[in-house]
Amino acid sequence: MSERICPKCGTSVKEILETGFVGCEKCYDLPEIKAAVDKMFGGKRHPKTEK
Repeated sequence: MSERICPKCGTSVKEILETGFVGCEKCYDLPEIKAAVDKMFGGKRHPKTEK
């Protein structure tokens, strides 16, 4: 399986998970990053983004 990368900035999932830094806002759309963020914050959303 190839390493998934952000289509906007080219940052790899591996790099994000190792450093804790995303390259841009689109990195959060990667399934692995979404799962990691949900695990860290228990699926909680920012109040301004809840609908």
